[in-house]
Amino acid sequence: MRILALFDDGNGSVKKALPDHDVVSVGIGTADIVMDLSDLKNIKKLVDMHKKDPFDLLMASPPCESWSFATAGDNGNAYRDKTSLALRTFQNWKKHPYVSVRRLVERNAPEIPAIYSRYLRKGVNGDLTALFTAELVKALGISFVIENPQSSMIFDKLEREGLSFVKNVACYAAYSDDFPLKRTGFASGVAMNLKQANRAKFAFNAWKGSRHIVRSSIPVDLIKDIVSYFE
Repeated sequence: MRILALFDDGNGSVKKALPDHDVVSVGIGTADIVMDLSDLKNIKKLVDMHKKDPFDLLMASPPCESWSFATAGDNGNAYRDKTSLALRTFQNWKKHPYVSVRRLVERNAPEIPAIYSRYLRKGVNGDLTALFTAELVKALGISFVIENPQSSMIFDKLEREGLSFVKNVACYAAYSDDFPLKRTGFASGVAMNLKQANRAKFAFNAWKGSRHIVRSSIPVDLIKDIVSYFE
């Protein structure tokens, strides 16, 4: 099976997990195709590639930072409003109760504008990469799986962009003891009976490796389980 793996340029989870498939990874880092997936002009390039050598499945893990509730509080997170999904204005952001923002404001830190700019840039990138993913799925017309945290607001964004899907949920810990519980959503046109768990053996306080790698990787057996629904 030929698989287009968007945002698989970090740890290459999809490509590493599926050596028996023709996986084409795409992203701004180490990937088969180095491409900015926030630039909507690149949709045509991938569509043209699909016309020449068709893909069977699209898998994508768009950046989740501006969509997740890791910075939760006050109807959404520190990046955006949950109801409208709009990015926070500077004045609205400064009123947000997320602890890191609140502490900056309380001490009237001189770096407040620069830090808000970082939030805003990541928020804009979140909007564009989500839109890119939705538009590419519609343009290709093939099976797809889009991964993000279970409660991520990106699923609302994808629906508002006209994408129809079932949100399947899996727990990473159900597939490997080397991962935290991590309840994760997988948007797809196919309903999947993925594994669940109530607790994990994994503990970050005992982990000696990179936390970033653990947080941004996907268990091999979970990837194989997902792909089995499309074989």
